[in-house]
This record gives sequence, structure tokens and C-alpha cells, in this order.
Amino acid sequence: MAEILRKVFGLHRKKVTQKNSITGRNNSFPVPYLSKLEGNALLPGQSLIVRGIIVGKEEFVINLTGGPRVELDADTPVLDDRLICIRVDIARKKAFLNACINGEWGREGSVKAKWAPGDEFDIRIRCLEDEYEIFIEHKLVAKFAHYVPLSQVSHIYVNGDVELFSVSWEGKFYSVPYAADVPGNFYPGRKLYVSAMAKKKAKHFFIDFHAGQDIALRVNPRFPAKNIVANTRSGQTWGTEQRLQNDEFPFKRKRNFDLLIYCEENRFIMYVNDCLVGTFEHRMSPRAIDKLTIEGDLVLQGVHLK
Repeated sequence: MAEILRKVFGLHRKKVTQKNSITGRNNSFPVPYLSKLEGNALLPGQSLIVRGIIVGKEEFVINLTGGPRVELDADTPVLDDRLICIRVDIARKKAFLNACINGEWGREGSVKAKWAPGDEFDIRIRCLEDEYEIFIEHKLVAKFAHYVPLSQVSHIYVNGDVELFSVSWEGKFYSVPYAADVPGNFYPGRKLYVSAMAKKKAKHFFIDFHAGQDIALRVNPRFPAKNIVANTRSGQTWGTEQRLQNDEFPFKRKRNFDLLIYCEENRFIMYVNDCLVGTFEHRMSPRAIDKLTIEGDLVLQGVHLK
């Protein structure tokens, strides 16, 4: 009933993203944006993540192309293949999906994309063996079959009525449970980024920062209770659980998310999708952290330390 009332009377509060150097949203950059994928060819499991803000009323495009020829002019009469083209019509509140190979467009599809000028946006293209998965605001909205092999993608192109916060490639296929060493410890100033999708029937997952035989920090989202708790373990003895979020539970089943854990001198700060979730005071030195483990009801899409 509460959810119905929020929808009817417009009581649902818009989440406030944190625009600071920790989240990376403190600076934006203009389009057109064109970048070559350096190094190895794209691999299944990788994701393109494009985040920014809508600054106009017409449209913008995100293209994966087979070369740098992305705009027609006197010196460029023919464009390189657009292996996938996402064109967002802001006024019509739709995103159109297509590909253009050897000058021939395929069959166009469309999905809802309800953005307006001033809105922030998050679009992701996850590469699989035979298709792309398209995520809009962390929700899987479409699957788009490859017209040509994934290895032929060489450039990323973004243009239109947007400014960008970030454009990044990351990820692979991960096994869960996941374990990795933390080289050089998790000293103040370091960040952990975890991109993942909560499973359809998710109950919980754990992110543990190990310090030898101890756990300096456990972050434990619990879906049935809709809360996030944090704790530490010294030897075999757990401390007192601390509930993190004081507002709406930030995770949803079948939605992907970005979890950022930042280490300060006296505490950890946690963000989900760049919105502040909470803080947790150190109960043991973060400089003793030497290992990371992740397990539970999620599909990992990206894990990296900075």
C-alpha cells in the first residue's frame, strides 16, 4: 500500500548521487567522444559502461563501431560499420537498437528510456558470446544478437545531447565464491569497486575483507529483511552487527549494481550506484587487510581495486 501511495501522490524520493572525487562524478566532459579499444579484442563477459547527464531535448547515440569513421563529411563519404547502435530519442522516451553493416541497416527494435533534460543516465552493454545485453538504469531491457563477431569492434563513439561522467570497459566472467589477494593492503585512500547483478531469488551476499584469520569488514545485504549490515570477526568471534542504510534498500533482484567501498583513516564509506549508503568505523587496522572474498546470490560482472 505504501508503494502505491508513493506512486499516486509522487512521494517517491529521487536518489541523490554523490558528486565527489570518490565516486568520480565531480567532473563531466563533452561529446563527441571517440575512443579506440587498445590492446586485445573484446571478450565475452566484458561490459561497456556509459554514464552522464542529459543536457538537451533531442537525442544521443552510443555506437560500437568497426573503425574511426563515425561522422559523414567531405573527407568521409562512407562510415565504418556500426556493430550496435543505441539511439536515445529523449522527447519520445525511447531507445532504438540497430546495426549497420556494409551500409545496410538491420531490423530496428526499441525499449523505454524515460529521461528528461537534467537527468543522469546509466547505459551498459554487456558482451556475451552470441549477443549483447543492454542495461538501462541497471535493468536488463534487451538482448541484441551479433551481426558480426565481437572481435571486430574497435571503437566506442558517443554523441548528442549529453555530457559524460565516465566511459569504461571492465569485467569478465567470474566464479562465485570469488577470492583475490589485496596487494599492499587496503590502506586509507583505496577503493574497491564491485559490479554485479542480484539473482532472481537472491536472499543475501557477503563481501569480506580478510586480515589474516580475522575479518576486518563484512558487508552483508539481506534481501528478505531489506537491510545491509556490517560487522567484523576477531578469531571466531563476531562483533556487534551495524545496520548501514537508513533509507530505502538500494538493491533489487535481477538488477545490476555498483558497490563502492572507500577506506578513510578512521572508517569505511559505502556507496551503491554512487548514492551514499553508510559508514563503518574501523574496529581493526585496514592496513592488515590482505584478502577479499565475495559469495552469495549474485552474478559478478566486475571487481577491481584502486
